[in-house]
Amino acid sequence: MQQIEHRRVDRFWLKLIERPFVFLLLILLGLALLPVAVWLDLRAISDTSLKSQALDLDDAISEIRNYYSQNVVGRVLSSDGDIIPTHDYDETPGGIPIPATLSIELGQVVGGEGRNLQYRFVSDLPFEERESHDLNDFEKQALEDFRKTRDPADLAIGYEGSIFDRSIQIASPVFLGEACVSCHNSHPESPKTDWNVGDIRGIQAITISQPIATNLWSFKFLLMYFAGAGAIGAAVTGLQWHQATRFHKMNVNLEQANTEIAHLNEQLTSENLRLGAEIEVARQIQMMVLPTKDELGGIHELEIAAFMEPADEVGGDYYDVLQLDGRIKIGIGDVTGHGLESGVLMLMVQSIAVALQERGPTDPRQFLVSLNSAICRNIKRTKTDKHLTLSFLDFDHDKVTLSGQHEELIVLREDGKCEIIDTVDLGFPIGLDEDIAPFIETKDVPFGPGDLIILYTDGVTEAESPDGALYGMDRLVESARRNAAPQASQVLKGIIADVKNHIGSQTVHDDITLLVIRHT
Repeated sequence: MQQIEHRRVDRFWLKLIERPFVFLLLILLGLALLPVAVWLDLRAISDTSLKSQALDLDDAISEIRNYYSQNVVGRVLSSDGDIIPTHDYDETPGGIPIPATLSIELGQVVGGEGRNLQYRFVSDLPFEERESHDLNDFEKQALEDFRKTRDPADLAIGYEGSIFDRSIQIASPVFLGEACVSCHNSHPESPKTDWNVGDIRGIQAITISQPIATNLWSFKFLLMYFAGAGAIGAAVTGLQWHQATRFHKMNVNLEQANTEIAHLNEQLTSENLRLGAEIEVARQIQMMVLPTKDELGGIHELEIAAFMEPADEVGGDYYDVLQLDGRIKIGIGDVTGHGLESGVLMLMVQSIAVALQERGPTDPRQFLVSLNSAICRNIKRTKTDKHLTLSFLDFDHDKVTLSGQHEELIVLREDGKCEIIDTVDLGFPIGLDEDIAPFIETKDVPFGPGDLIILYTDGVTEAESPDGALYGMDRLVESARRNAAPQASQVLKGIIADVKNHIGSQTVHDDITLLVIRHT
């Protein structure tokens, strides 16, 4: 009986050998399924990693909210006397935690319950009555480097772990301001009494861990592929026993496929680590791409002051000042919503705008059309439902050319007159339609020496007071007139102070961005 079965198998293989195109088709099909399996696993790993990070972030935010409710709001509401910010607030009637104490205790809140996310606010010079922070080697080295460079933009990044888990550490310096110096130099428990403004008090460090072993099942499609490949390999081995010489080339192809699989596995491991860290570094990246003070202060004939405050860790507002070969283009926009997804779209706009300024069209209408086309392609690829309003100002000595749809433009003339320019008819929301050329128009606005232009997002005009009143356009114009000054920075500070005063204790619901541009 067994001999009969062997003969049937032999006849099957002989018939298969006589049809080489069938073998070729099977090989091509197997190779085609490999990238499919890899793509499915990449998506599964991405979903798993993002879900894990989102759950940790959700838990951390909930814990922070509970902490704030109990130790700040609750203590404020329960106090009959003055509210006192102090480090020993739990022993002080009416006491609430100072920023340093809040940051230290938030580290315990954020890193609790075995999360993969850890936050530390530490120093090598703790107050006398407090326990030592026990800085690790990475934190010690980061603190030493920060004190050498004394650069607020410094950021230290390190990796550690084993073959079973990996973690990323990110540290940034904590500088002392005037109020901090006064408090530390006069506090009886302070380790030093000669602090100066700008000294580095310590660091804040974030650690994200990613246990690799828990993600093994994320490779289920590759495992299924390997199982199928193994079954085919066993059959091919039986065939080689009968016809070894005929399948020598197939063995070579299989070895090449194995090498490719090993290379792809290395790429998957690297991608997994990158996804685990991107949420925490997204805000730092977003702030890094904003124009620096040196860039804003080095523009001929213009003085520009800017302010951005996101409602979440990552904001959806956009502004930039692009300069190339004497051409100056100032942009401002607002992505729908806020948070990580909106922040990513904002970064797309920023990078595309920079590329177009350097190599794209100089015509303002065509500039917006090209930018919209690129953004639409990215939106389709990322399957997001976000879009944005976006306007640009092209400066040319005694005028600016306005293009694109965004909030109204405010022009405060040197003689005190104010003009409000609507942009509704100048464009179309970016990312909604692939071809917006029919909707784009431009408008030339006179802009002479001493004139001021104010750009803003709706986070300013729609800022709510505790009783629900919106800040509105009228208040914004009145504040601009009242705070008119020779320096754009003074005008900006005055308006932002008015907006903050209007908001009071109310929660900020949207990103706030404001630009003041003065023709010198």
